[in-house]
Amino acid sequence: MHKKLNSKGFTLIELLIVIIIIGILAAISFVAYSGATNKAHEAAAQSTLHEAQSKMAEYYADNSSYPATITDFDNWIASSQGGNNTSLSQTFVGPNYTYTVTPTGCGDTVASGGAITTGSTACTGYSLTASGSMWGSSTGLTVTN
Repeated sequence: MHKKLNSKGFTLIELLIVIIIIGILAAISFVAYSGATNKAHEAAAQSTLHEAQSKMAEYYADNSSYPATITDFDNWIASSQGGNNTSLSQTFVGPNYTYTVTPTGCGDTVASGGAITTGSTACTGYSLTASGSMWGSSTGLTVTN
């Protein structure tokens, strides 16, 4: 007597092919997701820079100078004069963001509100930079006045 096998199920080769296809699809979706995430982080950094640039113009209008340090700027935007903008104050911090002013050594004497006191050199320019490491890039974003 000879029994005939009735096969029900998948072979090992069929299972391996399905697993390989699922792995390829997962890799493609991961790359697409990380690219979208990086673009979102870059857009958020760009938005923060433009908001800070707008606040810099307000600061300059109030004080006839730009803030000497990023700390002075953060304190000002968190104050009532700067609009109590604590969300920007908390976002716009190092090491993700850097702030440099020109001329070098400007704003040596700064009053508590951030205004330049008499006899100090006013800061006439600035550069705001967002680190590219926030979105996986080797280059950052920079805005200047």
